[in-house]
Amino acid sequence: MPPASLHNSRFHSSSSDCAIFVLDHRGHITACHEGGALFSTFEPRELLGRHYASLYAGDHIEALLDAALHAHSTGRPARTEAWLARKKGRRARVEVAIHVMKGSGEGPRSFAMIVRDLQPDRKVHDHLRECERRFRLFARNVADYAICMLDPQGIVLDWNFGAQSMAGYSASDIIGQPFSMLFEEHRRVGGLPSQLLRTAMQNGRANTECELLRANGERFPAEVIIEAIHESDGSLLGFAQITRDCTHKQVTERRLHEAREQIVHAQKIEAIGHLTGGIAHDFNNALQGIISSLELASLCLDHRHTTQAKRHVMVSLDAALRAGRLTQRLLSLARRQTTSTHRTNVAKVLLSMRELLERTLGDDITLDVTHPDELPWVACDSGQLESALVNLAVNARDAMTGHGHLSMTCRLCSADDNSVQVQLDRSHETYIEISVADDGPGMCEETRRRAFEPFFTTKPEGRGTGLGLSMVYGFVTQHGGAVDIHSMPGAGTSVLLYLPCDQAKLENPTPKGQPTAPDLRGCHILVVEDNETIRHSVAARLRQLGCHVSEAASGDEALAVLAARPSWDLLLSDIDLPTMDGYDLCCQARKQFPELRVILMTGYADSERLDVSELDGPTEALIKPFDMGDLLAKAQLLLQAAH
Repeated sequence: MPPASLHNSRFHSSSSDCAIFVLDHRGHITACHEGGALFSTFEPRELLGRHYASLYAGDHIEALLDAALHAHSTGRPARTEAWLARKKGRRARVEVAIHVMKGSGEGPRSFAMIVRDLQPDRKVHDHLRECERRFRLFARNVADYAICMLDPQGIVLDWNFGAQSMAGYSASDIIGQPFSMLFEEHRRVGGLPSQLLRTAMQNGRANTECELLRANGERFPAEVIIEAIHESDGSLLGFAQITRDCTHKQVTERRLHEAREQIVHAQKIEAIGHLTGGIAHDFNNALQGIISSLELASLCLDHRHTTQAKRHVMVSLDAALRAGRLTQRLLSLARRQTTSTHRTNVAKVLLSMRELLERTLGDDITLDVTHPDELPWVACDSGQLESALVNLAVNARDAMTGHGHLSMTCRLCSADDNSVQVQLDRSHETYIEISVADDGPGMCEETRRRAFEPFFTTKPEGRGTGLGLSMVYGFVTQHGGAVDIHSMPGAGTSVLLYLPCDQAKLENPTPKGQPTAPDLRGCHILVVEDNETIRHSVAARLRQLGCHVSEAASGDEALAVLAARPSWDLLLSDIDLPTMDGYDLCCQARKQFPELRVILMTGYADSERLDVSELDGPTEALIKPFDMGDLLAKAQLLLQAAH
């Protein structure tokens, strides 16, 4: 295309930041497309005939034609950046590229010069730099998180204020060091830092929770997140490490756990409050039975009716044991310590709860308890299960306003049963469904839906805490189960508890055979008990079996008696003694008699008082009240193991 036609056609270009010029072999402009914004202040006629160098501020631009000739052999244009001179002293930064356009001869016929405005690129570049500056300021001043950049080898490149505050290292101390220096030595030796980088490289992200080291050597719990940073072409640029100090989180979790324990205990105390009236009634009945039976036995003995006297004594003994079970049940329900791994016989718990609940529910509420003959055991704490059943029974009693029918039933089921309307974890093969159903007024859908919410209650102010059902829900779900409620207005309410009982994982304990008659003749036994009645009765029974029995009323007296003989077979001691408790007495006695067998007695059902695991040597615990059969069985077990 000849120069004139190039000028007349005025190149059509969609780009407003480029201008195209045709130069003759000396560099004079013969045609142009002025490129909109670049030359908007020039008319085309003002540009024609001018030397291209006159458009730019700077002398070095004239050498561009020679550079273009040299670059022509490589097939590339000559490029440079320059300031473009505009009217009224304005300038624009441009990129200049010149291509050689050869004719039929060896020399250049003309040149094509393309001028591109760099101002838009510079604006983008400045914007990116400003964004980067703001991000760095933001990252460096974040105080709650440690944020640092790592190169592909894990070397620290950047270190923010939060990292300095958290770890105690200044930027000058750690930049250029491997980030693994923040980890404990055994973590470094174990390869945890390297593993985090490999995982982040493969998956884009890696995280862990572990203890890190501060500059002063102090350890602190932290959550570490490693993010891989890639270039647009996919190549690895490095890693971003974000670290959060979890000290406050652990403190909060511990306080939350303590608060939950306090709520659980408060709920047990509330349950005990519901039970105390019925238990006091039953306990007084038991005492009355004991007193009456012993009075009748005494009268029979006066008239030498020994057979009738024996019968009345046995009735008295049965009533005393029943009273003892009531107090043990109450203390067991009140204790704080629970063990979720206990194996619990649900059927046995239901039957034992009947004894507690009949009086608590009142005479106008009938209680039915049914269960299959054979049921597998479940892994839960029996005390927690009892507390849950008490809460459900009391809720039902209040809903029925003291008149109606309450049933407790249990059966085996699975997650596939059509009758089960709540979702169960299919990893458990078998569940025990415990149903507590009443014929009260029922619940509306809104109440049923919110029944498990903590502190939600429909009872009048001051009559309920709103924690009963929420604690039941927490207990069951903690053990991998589920809870459901079936209720409609006027149709009563059924609360269904589902507890997993995989038989393959939870075998029933093998029933023990009947113990043989104890043979304790000739054994030397020391009985230590500050209650004279208990001490004399226990000692008398042991003497009847042919034992050599000594007695003491305190720990100091017991040590003196022990020192008077060279050997002893058994120490039977109460835990609560004057001057020293049974644990201290046991430790002192075993300094002289290392192989001494010990039975510790207590009237408390608190597991803390019955912890004999830390006592060296064979030791058993016995909860009062007990019958002599239990005592003799434990004594025989310990003494037979010694021979």
